[in-house]
Amino acid sequence: EPYRRQRQMCIRDSSYMQMIRFEDIACVYTDRPYLVIVTKEKVKSHLLQFSIKQMIDILPGNFCICNQSTIVNVDYLTVWQKRKEEYWIRLITDHEFKVSRRCRNTLKGKWRFVYKLPEVEWVVTE
Repeated sequence: EPYRRQRQMCIRDSSYMQMIRFEDIACVYTDRPYLVIVTKEKVKSHLLQFSIKQMIDILPGNFCICNQSTIVNVDYLTVWQKRKEEYWIRLITDHEFKVSRRCRNTLKGKWRFVYKLPEVEWVVTE
């Protein structure tokens, strides 16, 4: 629980250390045996030897698991789309991920939806 009050995390490698603010993280996904952290501004990814479960325990509440190998920052979701019988999301970084059935309701609940208004029939008059 003390991690959830923090605003950043330190990525440490043998040759460097870097602080990453949680608000800058767009998503985290597995590239076994590592986790790849994608930030909103950098194409560069950060590799960590953590599990998805360990990472979600560190991240604040605006992060959500969308499938067994991906965590997303719901503040960066731009598209929620149904393709055939599957749901997909897209982030501002243009990363797309499939949403598992198990995670769908939790993710939907965290994202602020704007519901589509009913169709309006427009009448043009002269």
